[in-house]
Amino acid sequence: MVDTSWRLQRITFYPLKSGAGVPIETVRLEAEGLAGDRRMMVVDETGNCLTARKAPRLMQIRTHVDGDDIILSAPGMLPLVFSRARLDVARNVSIWGDDVVALDAGEGVHQWLTRFLDRFCRMVIKGAVTHRPLAIGPGGTVSFADTAPLLLTNSASLAEINRYLDLEAEMERFRPNLVINGAPAFDEDGWRHVRIGDVEFEAIGACDRCVMITLDPATGAARSDHEPLAMLGRQRRGEDGKAYFGQFLVPRTLGRLHVGDKVEVLSRKPAITILPGNAQPVTRLPSTSANAGADARHGSHERLLRCVAVIDEANDFRTFRFVADHAVDYKPGQFITLLLDIDGETLRRNYTISSSPSRPHYLSVTVKRVDGGRVSNWLHDTLKVGDSIRSLGSNGRFHLAAVGTAGKLLLLSGGSGITPMMAMLRFIADTNLPLDVCFHHSARGIEDIAFLHELLSIRMQMGDRLKLSWNLTGSNAVVDANALAARFEGSKHGMQALVGRLDAAMMQAVCPDLAERAVLCCGPDGFRTGAREIYEGWKARPEFPFLEETFGPDRAAMPMPEIGNYKVSFLKAGKSVSGSGTVTLLELARKVGVELTSDCEAGICGSCRCKVVSGEWRVASNAADPERSVLSQGEKEEGYVLACSTSPIGDVCIEA
Repeated sequence: MVDTSWRLQRITFYPLKSGAGVPIETVRLEAEGLAGDRRMMVVDETGNCLTARKAPRLMQIRTHVDGDDIILSAPGMLPLVFSRARLDVARNVSIWGDDVVALDAGEGVHQWLTRFLDRFCRMVIKGAVTHRPLAIGPGGTVSFADTAPLLLTNSASLAEINRYLDLEAEMERFRPNLVINGAPAFDEDGWRHVRIGDVEFEAIGACDRCVMITLDPATGAARSDHEPLAMLGRQRRGEDGKAYFGQFLVPRTLGRLHVGDKVEVLSRKPAITILPGNAQPVTRLPSTSANAGADARHGSHERLLRCVAVIDEANDFRTFRFVADHAVDYKPGQFITLLLDIDGETLRRNYTISSSPSRPHYLSVTVKRVDGGRVSNWLHDTLKVGDSIRSLGSNGRFHLAAVGTAGKLLLLSGGSGITPMMAMLRFIADTNLPLDVCFHHSARGIEDIAFLHELLSIRMQMGDRLKLSWNLTGSNAVVDANALAARFEGSKHGMQALVGRLDAAMMQAVCPDLAERAVLCCGPDGFRTGAREIYEGWKARPEFPFLEETFGPDRAAMPMPEIGNYKVSFLKAGKSVSGSGTVTLLELARKVGVELTSDCEAGICGSCRCKVVSGEWRVASNAADPERSVLSQGEKEEGYVLACSTSPIGDVCIEA
């Protein structure tokens, strides 16, 4: 097939494996790939290949080749120049099980790398005696690339992936050599032979992705939402459980490539089978000045927040307003992770961003003091204007865009669950979104209602498009409800103050058209459980989803109780292992030599899926997605689990 609109959009080569890429307009093609691509590699003290999977700062190293001179540069380091013409020491090294002979770059490079990466390492360079057979495809040799001479990706395929991501991924994360445009999304999955310009290639297979694509290509910092790997695990997973994106190429002829070259598919083959996905497209909210021009990579960066205001919102509720050292790109309702240095220990806590991205000059979190809460009490008692703290994020799938096409919303909160609701309501009002909103909050009393005056102000701004209601549960609930009613006198309509806990009758009074609304619910476990039961038992079947979020310390900060004795049997391998304590199935498989594929080791990519034939288990505390959304409902019902984030209880049999 010939389509003159298909073109080579971008060429990138990577002189150092896992190092920074170098975009170029034209390049000579060799049998082992682009000239100069991945001809250098860093190894550890045992001679094994060291990549950004274990040393993320490798991605910050830039390599420039000038004749025989090689120049290394990195943040905070003086540039280092050495000559490959003077290298004569051969070293035996290993890359993904292949033993090869390469030239050692010398002591100066060893010291420079060891200092920057803060670990013992050396650099080796491909020499005349370096020979590494190509393990797949038509034979031949390959450089220090993972699998094949070249990797090709398609800009339309990335656009399709980004439809499902809150924070869009950059093509650089996938580290391709060639990027094409004009072709339909994932058309490359079915290519057998392709011509780019005057050069012909064989497509030898889809590229399975690992945790590398969660790393910021500029800094090596990991995205705390584990994207885009988590989404690929749900949407682009093969029958083998691996997540796929891109195609490996082997040159059939040699020549020169240029940006803008025509792309022609000469023959096709059956595409790899991709399992049905369960990801949902993301609704894009209107852009604001906060988001315009924001760098998508900032979602994974550590940033510094300087406190510029501390505001008492209600009884034991306090807002901390910050300015950030660089842009924060977030959706209303998402959370940020604070990194707090308390008593010589760095603690991580997730707090919803209570401000709105429509107000770009600051970012706020609103924190309720909790009895015995180490972090909430520290923030209330210690943090003051002028202080700075570190943070990561934003992240989270609970946000305004998650409601999709719903035109009517119920924002339902209890206690400090009001914070994401305020972020959403502020955004709706500021951007004048055409939404009808019912805002209901549960609190003990009038002194416990945060943002009360602002809610009344937004009500005046939005008019009949906003209905406000509260239910009060404290000992003075009747008095407080009367006080709220008196305060409403000037506002007249659209507000109610009720006494008692939220139940179906109360919901009928404050939101009789629940079935027509998407529900966003946040609050304590009991509150959310009760609200969900009301939703599920509603007399008319609701048309839109019930979305919920909890709050408080992040899961990783809450150790789970130890598990007692276990015995795990891997049936196909004929091996078993016994012990006590909390471990994962993946750890035990490795201990007895059972090979289970695993890329992310956080329960997000799905590559380590295995079937539990019998026995009990629980999701481990390292699971980034405790709901295991990478697995389909059918797989869960059949007994499939994710070995990297599943802990055995008692006697467990695994079909592996």
